[in-house]
Amino acid sequence: MKKEYMTIISMILIFMLVAVFYIDICYARTLYWGTRGEDVKEVQEKLRSWGYYKGAVDGIYKTQTYEAVKLFQRKNGLRVDGVVGGETKKALGISSRKVASKYNKTVEIAQRKLKQWGYYNGSVDGIYGRNTYSAVIKFQRRNGLKVDGYIGPETEKALGITGKTKAQNYTATSKGVSKTDDLTLLAMAINGEARGEPYVGQVAVGSVILNRVKNPSFPNSIAGVIYQPLAFEAVSNGQIYEPIESNSYKAARDAMNGWDPTGGALYYWNPVKSTSTWIWRLNPTLRIGRHVFAKR
Repeated sequence: MKKEYMTIISMILIFMLVAVFYIDICYARTLYWGTRGEDVKEVQEKLRSWGYYKGAVDGIYKTQTYEAVKLFQRKNGLRVDGVVGGETKKALGISSRKVASKYNKTVEIAQRKLKQWGYYNGSVDGIYGRNTYSAVIKFQRRNGLKVDGYIGPETEKALGITGKTKAQNYTATSKGVSKTDDLTLLAMAINGEARGEPYVGQVAVGSVILNRVKNPSFPNSIAGVIYQPLAFEAVSNGQIYEPIESNSYKAARDAMNGWDPTGGALYYWNPVKSTSTWIWRLNPTLRIGRHVFAKR
C-alpha cells in the first residue's frame, strides 16, 4: 500500500514538473533577432505605445525591433544586448503566466464594452490575454489615456466601469439600447455635451444620439454612435468623463423612454462654436438653448 502511495506521489510530482516546463516553453522564452510569434507582437506593441518603436506590429523580431529593444534597455538601466529575456520582460510589464488563465470580473466587463464599441473581437471570458491587451491599448490611445494596456482607475472610468457595474452582470444588446450600462453611457454623453443647457435641451441631445442608433447611416449602438470618430466634442476633449449630474441621468431616462423634443433630429451644433463648414449645409428645424437641431 505504501509503495502504491509513493508511486502516485511520484507521478503527481512528475506531472507538475512537466507542466511547469511546458509553461516556461510557452511563456518564458527569450526573444532575439529572427524570433517570430505573438510574444514578439506584445513586445512591439509595448515599445510602440511608449515611443521606442515605430515599425509594424507583425510579430517578427527584425532590425527595428532590435534597435527599439536596445534603446529601451539603455533608458531603463538594463543590460543593452537587444535580447528580451526575463529582466527586460519584467521592465516591459510582460508576464504571460499572470494572465494565462485567471478569470477576472472587471476584465469580463471590459471585454463586453470593448467588443460592443468595436475595439475587441475575441471571446468574452474574463481572461486578460493578448487580444484583450491589444483592445485596451487601442481604447486608451483613442481616448487620450495613459497607454499601458492596464485597466486601472482612469481606464475603468473611461469604460464606464464603476463599483456598481462590477457587481452586476453587464449585458450588451444588439441595438445598444439597454436599461443599464447604455443608460449610463447616454447620461455621460448628455453630461459632456449639454451640461448647463435647459433640461429639454439635454433630453434633445440624448434623443439625437438615439435617433442615430435607429438610422442606418450611423452605428447601431449607443456606444458606436457616441464613440464614432469626431462625432462628439465631449469625447474629443474628455468632457464625457466628468462626474455625471443627476439631471443628465434623468434626461437620459426620458430620452430612452421615448421623449424626443427634436422631432427626429440627427444633428445638433452650437452656431457660436462650430468650426465645421459642412454643418451649415443642413436645414435647422429648431433651436433649444445654445444648440441648433436639424434632421438633414
